[in-house]
Amino acid sequence: MKRRLLLVSVILVLVLGLSVSALAQKKVSVLWMEYDGLTPDYALNLEKAFEEAHPEIDLNIISTPWDEGHDRLITFIAGGQPPDLAVIGTRWLLELLDMDVVEPIEDWLSEDLINNIDPALMEGKIGGVLYGLPVAAGTRLLYYRSDLVDKAPETYEEMLEMALKIHNPDQKFHAVGMSGQKYVELTEHAYYLFGNDGYYFEMLPDGTYGKCTVNDEAGIGAMTFMNDLVNTHKVTQPGVTAYRRDELQDLFIAGNLGFFMSGGFTATMLEQRGATFEWDVAPIPHFEGKPQSSLIVTDSIVLFKDSKVKEEASKFLDFFYSDPWRLEFDKLIGFPPVTKSLADDPHFQTPVYQVLIEQIPGSKGWPLIAEWPECNDIIWDNIVAAFLEQKTPEQAMNDAAQEIDSIRGM
Repeated sequence: MKRRLLLVSVILVLVLGLSVSALAQKKVSVLWMEYDGLTPDYALNLEKAFEEAHPEIDLNIISTPWDEGHDRLITFIAGGQPPDLAVIGTRWLLELLDMDVVEPIEDWLSEDLINNIDPALMEGKIGGVLYGLPVAAGTRLLYYRSDLVDKAPETYEEMLEMALKIHNPDQKFHAVGMSGQKYVELTEHAYYLFGNDGYYFEMLPDGTYGKCTVNDEAGIGAMTFMNDLVNTHKVTQPGVTAYRRDELQDLFIAGNLGFFMSGGFTATMLEQRGATFEWDVAPIPHFEGKPQSSLIVTDSIVLFKDSKVKEEASKFLDFFYSDPWRLEFDKLIGFPPVTKSLADDPHFQTPVYQVLIEQIPGSKGWPLIAEWPECNDIIWDNIVAAFLEQKTPEQAMNDAAQEIDSIRGM
């Protein structure tokens, strides 16, 4: 009888001990975006390793495709259940500030971490206050089949000449990849617009954004050229409105495209999947007589005001930004490092990274305005209408500019 009571007592102690331990754990949730090249195992291993290092914290990484990330985050916020931390496109930051749901992340960063971030990449700093800690930052590249063309085209006019020579639809080989399905980013359009010395808005003397300029000479010229590639020269893959960037990437990796513009992550994917053809990278082309300019994309991580575990979230940031985890992350996503401590790592001294870095001075980012997600959709809708020949390129861009100015009260 005594032995039985002793056994029951031991079991109760163990159960109660486990219950107390579980109750003592603080839960930290992170809305995590799925980058191309970033394997699912990375997030799982990061979560496991962090919990082993911090058994008092229960980490929940919520993996989400980029294309669904913005809407999912807004749904969480609208439902009164924002995550503690979220990876965002830096361009979303003003929208979140307007909603008054994020707070300065700099108040919760360790001195070692903040001092290890490259200041040039802190686009999440608004009014001198850092709300978004950079997660990834990089320009975009031209990928091309170096076994089919002797050199990379410097201009879009040169690219068209080469495309006309190598395009071979009978062999299911298409010269130029062109995305035409609405996506969370306007990357394809930005490559041609920026390469024509254009931008989405006029910049006012006080640094704010004026009227939409996608229908100026540069904007209409860029859209006309894109449309001509699709509908006049027919050197793109057929049915462009069915393709997003990731699907174009699959076509290029399979050897079915001659030219494709993307980020450094495509190089990672080419290596991971063992591409069987010769390829190379070059700066994004530009139009004749116009300056070269690439799109630079920055993503940030933000901290939400309603979080009850900010100190624990800070511990996760210290862990994630440590060299071993950041090095693996940067390798997989194909972006240059955002931390100073990895800048000289041998992995980043390759031709791909050199081209990414050399384009930074003349590059342009997305407009930092709260209405940008809606503007993005409006421009996309009109691009699709042009590709489907429902509107001329000029009409499409005029309609887009008029609607955008209207929603912004201009």
